Amino acid sequence: MNANAATPVLVAAVMALAASQSLPPSLKGTEWTRLPTRSRVVALTFDAGGNADGAASIMATLAAKRAPATFFLTGRFAEQFAATARKIAARYPVGNHTYDHPDLTGLSDAAVRSEVSRGAQAIRAATSADPRPMFRFPYGARDARTIALVNGLGYGSIRWTVDTLGWQGTSGGRSVTSVRQRVLGSLQPGEIVLMHTGSAPDGSTLDADALPGVIDAIRARGYKLTTVYAYAARYAQVADDGSSRFSASKSWHSSSWNKKRYGRGYHYASPAAVDDPASFRLTVPQAGSYRVYAWWPADAAYSAHARIAVETATGRRWVAVDERFGGGRWHLLGTFGFVPGDSALLRISRTTPARGRLIADAVRLASPPAGT
Repeated sequence: MNANAATPVLVAAVMALAASQSLPPSLKGTEWTRLPTRSRVVALTFDAGGNADGAASIMATLAAKRAPATFFLTGRFAEQFAATARKIAARYPVGNHTYDHPDLTGLSDAAVRSEVSRGAQAIRAATSADPRPMFRFPYGARDARTIALVNGLGYGSIRWTVDTLGWQGTSGGRSVTSVRQRVLGSLQPGEIVLMHTGSAPDGSTLDADALPGVIDAIRARGYKLTTVYAYAARYAQVADDGSSRFSASKSWHSSSWNKKRYGRGYHYASPAAVDDPASFRLTVPQAGSYRVYAWWPADAAYSAHARIAVETATGRRWVAVDERFGGGRWHLLGTFGFVPGDSALLRISRTTPARGRLIADAVRLASPPAGT
């Protein structure tokens, strides 16, 4: 497939996603060298553009220590190490690091846009994740022009507070100890740490080797770990029963009688011991936690125990709601972890111990407030 071309379906999906995701004001025309917070949090970030020699070790350490992190992938890395990229994106937020890792300040406007767009396309193809709104300039090389160009594509520049310099390797005079000392020497609220998934020219993987000690030392000093995405993301999507995001059998009937509905109408069905749910499709742009809401019109004839299945990253979770009350507003069902992709994430079941009509009206997926 031509890397510069996108299918109409992909273009439509990307445009729909862009409409519901925006940059924080503090990322427009500038960049972050630390997270915009006074909380004692640190964001570990990993650039993946050369090889994947340290990736397995890094992933194992993060999983064992239950540590969040953010990865910046090049499109070429996503193509060459697709299996690794998928594993990364299934657990952690990923950002765009261009397609081929050039110095963007030496390229034309069109070439800059091509590098960013090709990188995003390759990342989405390999991982199902949309890397917006996080972008990292190769070599940290940027200027006002290139920052404006990536802003125009829906990205903000995420720089770093400290570079561990582990990429220089042992032959460059670095060590596991020096990596840890550099991180701790710059420790501050909102610190962004730059590390790498690949090996140095001498074959050493100092960032991967130092990671267990780095995590322990950060936590020992009273800091928590977080992701860049938790602060940069402003994502929300609504799926209404009148849209293509909704599906149900003919047993679910439509109505517009109740004025507390969302949109033009809603669907309803009688309880039954059958597998016949009303489903809502939602797009998850990045792996992580999201708040899930439901909207229904209320009436005394509706169900006191409507069961909603939420398809999370760790399996199906059930939430019961009383649709007799609270109509005409969003209700928080909970905060759940999801993997990136587009699928039927919420289903209104017809199986319930309660009488009364079951209502399927609208659902909403949204990023939680920063730092939660």
